[in-house]
Amino acid sequence: MMRYLRTCNILRVWRRFSSISAESVPVTESITNDIFRTNESNPVNHRVEHNSRFYSISEPVKKQLFAGGGLPKEYQSLSETLNGLCIMVRKPAIELIHYLNKTNFDAPVLRYVLYGKTGVGKSLSLAHVVHYGSSAGFVLVHVPWVPKWFQYVKVATPSSVHANKYDQPIEAVEWLKHFSTQNGHLLHKLELKTSNTYTWSKREVTAEGSPLSELIDLGLNRAKYATGCIVALLDELKRAASSKQCRLLVVIDGFNSFFSPKSNVIREDKSMVLPSDFLLTDALLSLTRNDWNNGAVVVSVDPSAHPPELRESPLPRYLLGKTGFEHLDPFVPIEVQNYNDKEFRSQIDYYIERNWLQQPKARTDNGQAELSFTSGKHPYSLMRLVAPY
Repeated sequence: MMRYLRTCNILRVWRRFSSISAESVPVTESITNDIFRTNESNPVNHRVEHNSRFYSISEPVKKQLFAGGGLPKEYQSLSETLNGLCIMVRKPAIELIHYLNKTNFDAPVLRYVLYGKTGVGKSLSLAHVVHYGSSAGFVLVHVPWVPKWFQYVKVATPSSVHANKYDQPIEAVEWLKHFSTQNGHLLHKLELKTSNTYTWSKREVTAEGSPLSELIDLGLNRAKYATGCIVALLDELKRAASSKQCRLLVVIDGFNSFFSPKSNVIREDKSMVLPSDFLLTDALLSLTRNDWNNGAVVVSVDPSAHPPELRESPLPRYLLGKTGFEHLDPFVPIEVQNYNDKEFRSQIDYYIERNWLQQPKARTDNGQAELSFTSGKHPYSLMRLVAPY
């Protein structure tokens, strides 16, 4: 009964705020871009003074960094509807950028873990960090959403390079394309070479001293070897970073899925292929150890990256389990929370400015108080609450 009443209340507020009312409500308050926007579009320069303000990401940068994922689907659709991608500068991203700007890159890599309830904005904070990394000249190793590799696997085959492991050829090709789109121009400039010879078959060999782009091209053109190419590529990047040939930023969303007890892949004997049985898992876990330098590792843990029965807590110790927690320990935890008052007001002003929230009452204190109470200042709930459909 209580759930029914709450649903009715949400629907009433939704109808009240999601469309233009026939009533004429006097509006005396104007929206000014100075309040909720910043002209500083370079995330390297984002500081505390930019907190709670939106900054714009150009269409070319959006295509370069997020064409292969990294933005929540509904947020990406909303940005297209509102004719431009904007991200709010929030405390977790500011904190991360501050740490990264002050990092001693001669020391072993630091690991940062974003955590919080589902829908509070962890993926957007990571998107902000990805933009920062690209702007600061890092080679990006970005996994937009780990559970996609295990919960929605298209094809899984026994590994061509490692006994008792499994490849994901389609997912591997997609990721290589994503990596190439994000870093192609930088890799061309850095001219990184392989330090080993990789033999794929009698006729297909990547010789020592070959450009890393040859590894990428082989994986893109020969899906059978795509997973092996990723393993080799990440190993080469790790070695290149430690030898000061490049600076590496690893960003992984839904990291706890690597330690999930389930996947949707079943063997012929009806046993389940666990995430730990995939070769991509080994490659990414190797890269997130702190046995290298000249880089940084930023990951998120999220309840939705686990099966429904394992979502009782958003805390890293629970979501990572003993094995995952020990793998990352020591790490710097950074909590992503619901909007504070200033962030909530900026988000409402942004919706109003883009004509997404058109009801005049939304400009009033009482109207915004209703939205605040009904959404609980939860970012995803607020976005759904004011949606017109």
